[in-house]
Amino acid sequence: MPYTLIDHTADLGMRVSAPTVEALFVEAALALCDIMGGLTPSEEERLTVRSSGIDRVDLLVRWLQEVLFLVEVKGFRVAKVVVEHLTDTDLRGSLRGACTGEPLKAEVKAVTYHNLEVAHIDNQYVATIILDM
Repeated sequence: MPYTLIDHTADLGMRVSAPTVEALFVEAALALCDIMGGLTPSEEERLTVRSSGIDRVDLLVRWLQEVLFLVEVKGFRVAKVVVEHLTDTDLRGSLRGACTGEPLKAEVKAVTYHNLEVAHIDNQYVATIILDM
């Protein structure tokens, strides 16, 4: 998983990179799940996820907030993330996984807009995301 953790006062940051925008959204979701301990090898269930935003940056936050909700509140554990349709303001994707009953290793309260950045650098899309822990 191509992400690194960033030290941030009272919160946790992650820097995610991928060769395409679609892959960036996939990797950001997987990184969020990994940080929380919300990954599983099981692909028993498939959930469709739809998100909308005012622009690509807002869409990334809203997408991650939806993934966070499904993992923390609904107890879904993620094995695979697929982005099926993506524009600058809309995303349709799916999560493969299962409701395993496994506890999370970390609680993420929110995906924030603080210092949020999405950039295209050296043929890679890079996002910096701060999580409220």
